[in-house]
Amino acid sequence: MGLRQDQRRTASGLRTSLTYNLSGYQILCGDQKLTGNTSFTSSSNLVLVIENGQLDTAGFTLANTGSGGLTVVFTGNNGATYTYAPTGGGTLNIDAPTSGPWGGVAIYQDPSLTNGVNIYAAGNTPTWNITGLVYLPHSSVTLSGAVNKSANGAQCMLMVVDNITVNGTGGIFANDTGCAAAGLINQPGGGARGAIVN
Repeated sequence: MGLRQDQRRTASGLRTSLTYNLSGYQILCGDQKLTGNTSFTSSSNLVLVIENGQLDTAGFTLANTGSGGLTVVFTGNNGATYTYAPTGGGTLNIDAPTSGPWGGVAIYQDPSLTNGVNIYAAGNTPTWNITGLVYLPHSSVTLSGAVNKSANGAQCMLMVVDNITVNGTGGIFANDTGCAAAGLINQPGGGARGAIVN
């Protein structure tokens, strides 16, 4: 991801693990590809802004493991041939900040973007373990795997999308009653069954 990496030797050979103690805004330009499991350990919130590119998990995990929340923002030039979304066969383990200007927001696509915003096979490519709002206002989303809460987050996941298709084993975790604890207050919660708000 264009950031420093920590390499360690293990019994099975060389393993790359990336750990960052970052907070505030970190702006990355172009496509970003994980080269190892990546953890953000800060006790303060982090907004990871990706301009004109995708976040390719490449089979690895992106997680915030500290007490601070993580928001991933996709932005850039509309009309270009970029992908503005998470991709790859890894895992997104994100819990949104619970306060501040990005409180409750886990993933955000700039609403001025209308091209390169669609997400196919979300839920298993990459796996989504997300607590908070996923804001993809012009995206067509195909959910083909399960969506669970993040390892450290509350039971809450809201999506704002243009349209959604749920197929195969697609499912969103039950009992999403923790939205206030996730920083999303006065939001329609689905409870045990989920809700589609039109």
